[in-house]
Amino acid sequence: MAGLSAAVRSGGRMVFAAAITGVLAGLGGLVLTLLLHAVQHAAFGYTEDTFLIGVQQAPGGRRVLAMAIGGLVVGLGWWALWRYSKRFPAVGDAMTSPQKRLPLPTVTADAALQIVAVGFGASLGREGAPRQLGAALAGKLSELLRLDDGQRRVIIACGAGAGLAAVYNVPLGGALFTLEVLLVSAAARDVIPALVSCAVASALVWPVLGNEPTYVVPQLNGGSTLLVWAVLLGPLAALVGLAFLRLTSWTRRIAPKSGWRLPVATTVIFTLVGVAAIWSPALLGNGKGAAQLALDGAMGPGSLILLLLLKPLATAACLGSGARGGLLTPAVATGAVLGALTGDLWTQLWPGAPTGAFAMIGAAAVLATTQRAPLCAIVLILEFTHTGLDLLVPMLIAVAGAMAISRWIGGPQEPEQDTTHITMA
Repeated sequence: MAGLSAAVRSGGRMVFAAAITGVLAGLGGLVLTLLLHAVQHAAFGYTEDTFLIGVQQAPGGRRVLAMAIGGLVVGLGWWALWRYSKRFPAVGDAMTSPQKRLPLPTVTADAALQIVAVGFGASLGREGAPRQLGAALAGKLSELLRLDDGQRRVIIACGAGAGLAAVYNVPLGGALFTLEVLLVSAAARDVIPALVSCAVASALVWPVLGNEPTYVVPQLNGGSTLLVWAVLLGPLAALVGLAFLRLTSWTRRIAPKSGWRLPVATTVIFTLVGVAAIWSPALLGNGKGAAQLALDGAMGPGSLILLLLLKPLATAACLGSGARGGLLTPAVATGAVLGALTGDLWTQLWPGAPTGAFAMIGAAAVLATTQRAPLCAIVLILEFTHTGLDLLVPMLIAVAGAMAISRWIGGPQEPEQDTTHITMA
């Protein structure tokens, strides 16, 4: 009985810690999201509509100027972090070693710089910032509650997943990210805190950010044509996803980490991306605009091919300049564009499915490859759109094919920056 009582107390303590973690990560994600919107509106001069519409309505010169200013601002900011901060680990390191704590001031500054970069139009994901901040806050909470090393590891992972859940309104996707990517566990002792923290974080931001889907997609369905196409798409999505990972991994390795080269590189590269955005506005931002265009079927083959090539290159270039950011939404955009392009070509042979269905399945397959997390990828796409259950079978086929080919070929060991550390000068 004593053992059972201790287990109940330990479980209750973890649920309490997970709930508080959800509150902290939700508040952090809310602040970062409001910062993102403020920077976007100031940079491109709009107050309503979506970021893509704001960029499209802004003159070409303003796109270039916004990116140039943004590159200089964040470059100087990261230069200062490299110069004056001590070594700090990333989320993966902090989970495995109690000695490698996430210093809250430095992590907060880094997260804010990531958000500012995306707000000015950098082709980077914004999910890394709330994950880092959520994990750092969870680490502090673990110290206050005096959790043991195993409990601390789970709560830090919950903080990262809850940050993702809050900013994208993906409670189940955030929980699966916690379990499938960070903890690599399906044990009940891990599942319950993951679900609690992500549910709390998501619900907390609803009064301010709303409960709307990230991508507006009508109810989609398809028949046999999607099933056959999904078999063919899987290997292609794996190749695209692995190429995307290898390119971004390489540019991260060669990126300047200190000295005058960092702000110079960010300013020059961001400006060049801004110049390219004169002709292709969807290049700017984390990829939401590009993915929405693909889901809407609003681009012809030529535009899709151009964006399929330029979006990953823009993301790699921004990382190569020394900027920091995530890969999740750029991967979603790349996959959606790939799906729309190949789907449009496929319907010339076998019509019967809308472009949006192809784009959703392509997004899931490429995201599964880049994140090494098939279940998380599928759920994220469903939660991003609040639809797609009728596409679940072809989506499963495409994701399974992509994962099989990517595992057979192999690729970079780590899909995300959360599992690498940074050494500050």
